Amino acid sequence: MKRPLVIFVGIALLLILLLFSMTYTVTFHEVGIRSRFGQTDENSIVTKAGLHFRLPFFADSVTLLDTRMKIHQSPMSLFQTSDGQQIVVKAFLLWKVDTQGTAPLDFYRAYGSSDIAKSTIDAQFRDAISSISGFTFEELTGKDNKLDEAESAILARLQDLGETGIVPVTVGINRLLLPPKTTTAVLKRMEAKRNTLAEQRSAKGMAEAEAIRAAAKAKHDKIMAFASQRAEDIRAEGEAQAAEYLQQMGQDEELAIFLAWLDAVEASLSENTTLVLESDVAPWHLMNLGSKTNDKQIPQAKGNDSK
Repeated sequence: MKRPLVIFVGIALLLILLLFSMTYTVTFHEVGIRSRFGQTDENSIVTKAGLHFRLPFFADSVTLLDTRMKIHQSPMSLFQTSDGQQIVVKAFLLWKVDTQGTAPLDFYRAYGSSDIAKSTIDAQFRDAISSISGFTFEELTGKDNKLDEAESAILARLQDLGETGIVPVTVGINRLLLPPKTTTAVLKRMEAKRNTLAEQRSAKGMAEAEAIRAAAKAKHDKIMAFASQRAEDIRAEGEAQAAEYLQQMGQDEELAIFLAWLDAVEASLSENTTLVLESDVAPWHLMNLGSKTNDKQIPQAKGNDSK
């Protein structure tokens, strides 16, 4: 009784193994390449997700290719820019297996698997990054840099990978470093540039200051000329009035002298003043009621008596 049971179990296991070897599963993010006795053709591509059948044992073999996006990082590499500066660059590449047409079969025939494809991608990626040498240091690191153009240039050089079923999706430069010697040179160049800008600003400021001084001097000269002319006019008017006054005063000399004496006394006594003088000295003789008068009743100072 045990022997038939053993045979039955053995046959069941054999059938299970046979069934297992005749099926394979493709997920939604995979594409399968089924080779029959090592040969492949367009019908070998399996893109539909789900359970599939194949010939058992070594007749059919299936390789599953992951079609999801993958990232490849380049090592730190030294390059020279178009203006002779040394720069260390690290970049990344996003790529995937092409699922259009016979591209998965091309990928399988070229590489066999994604792990093997990485070495080829790495070599071509390093070569593509060298296109950064077509840009100047300022274009890569300045305020208005052209990193987008540099990344596009690298990506353009990777388009040949499409012939082997690889789609280079995007390229990014994530690190730009300077070697010590380059750093020193760049700092010196930046310092020289700042000094040049400072000199230009200083020269511009001096020119503007000189222009302001010239404008101020021109206004000053204009105002002074106007003031001088106005003063001359006032002086001429005053002299004309004085001449008229002197002419009138000349008609009565004694009255003019008397009025001058009065002005002198008024000016001297306009503030608190203490004077010790002889009362018969002009013009203080006017305060001496006993001073002699002339025929016009004008008090006369000593030594100026007139009859």
